[in-house]
Amino acid sequence: MAARRILQVSARAFVSPVAGGSSAARSGGNPVTIFSPSPSTKLTPEFRSRLAQTCAWESVVVEPCQEDSTVSQFSFFMPSGEEVSFCAHAAIGACSFLANETAVMSADGSPPMQHSNHNEHVVTFIAAQERHKKYNALVRGREAELFMECEHYESACDKNGSTLSHFLEEIGLNEDDIDDNDAMPTFLNSSVARPKTLIPVKSVDRLHAATAPTNATKFQQMCESIDSTGLYLYDSSSTMNIECRQFPKSSGHAEDPATGIAAGALVASLHRCKMNSSGDPDDSVSTMTTILQGTAMRRPSQIKVKIDDYTTSSTSTSTSNPSHSGNVKISYAGLVQFDHVKYLDETELS
Repeated sequence: MAARRILQVSARAFVSPVAGGSSAARSGGNPVTIFSPSPSTKLTPEFRSRLAQTCAWESVVVEPCQEDSTVSQFSFFMPSGEEVSFCAHAAIGACSFLANETAVMSADGSPPMQHSNHNEHVVTFIAAQERHKKYNALVRGREAELFMECEHYESACDKNGSTLSHFLEEIGLNEDDIDDNDAMPTFLNSSVARPKTLIPVKSVDRLHAATAPTNATKFQQMCESIDSTGLYLYDSSSTMNIECRQFPKSSGHAEDPATGIAAGALVASLHRCKMNSSGDPDDSVSTMTTILQGTAMRRPSQIKVKIDDYTTSSTSTSTSNPSHSGNVKISYAGLVQFDHVKYLDETELS
């Protein structure tokens, strides 16, 4: 029996459009590997996991949906081989690949840069771990915009204890660097898929002064102690173009150049703060917020996030663990760059 050959596409999602032809631009965005088996090839969960473990970053396996031939199924993985429910930059990359497959497979591998309405494609997919939910993305040339409806959940961490200072010490900052404005989401777990801990930093300079954790095991344990999958630091001095950094709990690397679900969680929390301060529960639609990430890594990335609707579902004012949940319609948009295409032979996984 012939060994299976799987198409492997190396891409970067949320590439910054303003970095020009610099070396930073050529390394900007968040890497993702897209695996695309032939429609007749059936993969087992174990085989998908083995594919993921060949990567140094997140990956997505793109397959036909068994229940609906017009829909694709995306399986998202960490480089450890762990399958996760969703990964925004991987979804953006996979949707752009499906819409631009002919160009990606051509000699130059570059979909058209122009965002012409004559070059629009709608891609519909399900996530393998959430099969009941369909997602749509609009792809215009190299830009993909992903539309989601999901729950936004917030849970306060213990700001009165020593936990915050311990986290800051781990990343080379102190409490003087933090914006303690009660109107800002501070040391708060916020989630539109997986919880990220939001920490507002007073300035871009202090944001970029932070250092990645050096003890990965200790940092992972610290994150798990507050039910977080990573710290998301943001410059609180800006509201529309926000510089951010993410230190993930355990993804195989100390810092992410672009993190879609963290950007979405931040914008959702900032939007909820705006709704609360305005006192208008109908003020549920936001303008586009641009998240800039990866600058300190010399891997400039840009994620455009928009809240299309926000409805509060529940709020707990418990003094021990205040929390909030709401239903949000959110979109992410970003550019995708395709770097390399090859076929992976099954024997290479042995």
